[in-house]
Amino acid sequence: MSTYMKEMSQKTVQELEKAIADLRLELAKLVVEASVSQQKNTNTVPNKRKQLAVLLTALAQKKS
Repeated sequence: MSTYMKEMSQKTVQELEKAIADLRLELAKLVVEASVSQQKNTNTVPNKRKQLAVLLTALAQKKS
């Protein structure tokens, strides 16, 4: 298990939901920005999607 997953699994459900909402907003901005102009780091969007997957997984584990 990655350290990021360990950190996220220790958060409460409310903290995870807030982090998911924030990350989705940031990801939407990055996708629009990537379609409009060149990005310095092209790996940013995939990394954010992976972080979102980790958060959603941690939330699902908490709720079950």
